[in-house]
Amino acid sequence: MNIYLDYAATSPLRPEVRELLQRCYGQDWGNASSLHRAGHSARMHFEDARERIARLLGAKVEEIIFTSGATEANNLALLGWMREQPKGSHLIVSSIEHPSAWEAAEALTYEGYQLDIAPVDVHGRVDVAALRGLVRDNTALVSLMGVNNEVGSIQPIGELAAEPKKWKLHVDAVQSGLLGWPALNGIDMLSLSAHKLGGPVGSGCLFLRQGLRLAPLMVGGAQEDHRRAGTSNVIAALALAEAMEVTARRRAEEQTRISELRNQLEAELGKIPGAVRLGEERSAHISSWFFEGVHAEPLLVLFDLEGISVSSGSACSSHSIEPSRVVSAMGYSPEQARGLLRLSLGHATTEKEVESVGRLTGVLVEKARRQGGTES
Repeated sequence: MNIYLDYAATSPLRPEVRELLQRCYGQDWGNASSLHRAGHSARMHFEDARERIARLLGAKVEEIIFTSGATEANNLALLGWMREQPKGSHLIVSSIEHPSAWEAAEALTYEGYQLDIAPVDVHGRVDVAALRGLVRDNTALVSLMGVNNEVGSIQPIGELAAEPKKWKLHVDAVQSGLLGWPALNGIDMLSLSAHKLGGPVGSGCLFLRQGLRLAPLMVGGAQEDHRRAGTSNVIAALALAEAMEVTARRRAEEQTRISELRNQLEAELGKIPGAVRLGEERSAHISSWFFEGVHAEPLLVLFDLEGISVSSGSACSSHSIEPSRVVSAMGYSPEQARGLLRLSLGHATTEKEVESVGRLTGVLVEKARRQGGTES
C-alpha cells in the first residue's frame, strides 16, 4: 500500500507541470540577464511566467517578485517591510502563523521592533475585534495566513482588507489555492509557493503592491528590480505559473471532489472512540484530529508502516515532539496538542485511498493505545 495524504506539506507534481519540466530541462537556457540571444530567450520565458501569474492574481507584472518559495516570500515581506520602517515600529501576527512568518516576526523584536500576537478562537480563526484592539498609531504591518496549514481554518482576510487602514496587510496564501487566492483589494503583499499546487519545491513569489519598498534580503545583483538578487530561475518561474493556471482551471471541480472525499473520511474517523476533529470553517483539503490517549508520534509510525503518509502538523517542525503551537493557541491542552494528526487531500487523492485510510485509522488508533499510545 502506498497512500499519500500530506498535501498540506507538499503535493505530487501535476502531470502538466511534470511535462513542462521535462521539456524545459531538455533545452539549453541562457542567463536571463545576459545580452546575447540565449539570454534574451530566457528573459522572454521568465517575463512570460511573470505576466501569467500577474494575470491570475489581478496584479501588475511589476508587482510580482520571484523567490525560492513561500518561506523566502514571507521573510521578505516581514523583514523587508519592517526594516524600511523606523525602529520601534509595531507589527501584528496571529498566534497560528507558519514558522516562516512567526519566526521572522520574533527576529524583528531583537532588532528593536515591537510585536503583538493576535489570538484565535477554539476553531483556529483570528479574533478580528481583538486584533483591531492591538493596532497602535505606529503599527506598520499585520501579517496573516489565508488558510492555516495545520487545521485548515479560513482566516477573515476579506474583512480586514476591506477596512480603511494606515498599516499594510501581508497574506500568506500558500494553502489557499483550492479556495482561490484572495482578491488583492486591500492586500499589500501576498506569498505563494508552487509545491503546494502540484509544482516543484523551490519556486514561489511575493506580490508587492506597486509603490511599496522593501529592504532586500539578498543583495549582489539587480534582478527583480533590485528587490531580490540572484540569477533568475526561469524553469522555477514557468513551473509556478503552470501550477497556478492548472489549479485555477480545475478549482471548482477539485474543490467539490476533495470536499466530498474529506466528508467521507471524516464520517469514518468520527466513529472512533475519543476522536475530536479540529476547526469549523475550513479549507476542503485539510482534516485534523486528535484521539484521546494517543500522541501523534507513535501513531504516525504505525501509519507509515502501513504505507500511509500523514503528518502531525507543519512539515517545517515535523521532527519536533513539542506540542503543536497552533493547537495550543486554539485553547487545547499540551497533552491534546501533542496528539495532532493531520490528513490532507489533493488533486491525485482517490476514493479508494480514502476508504482504506478511513477503515484503517480506527485499527491503528486502538493499536497505539494498546502499545501505550502517549509514549514517543
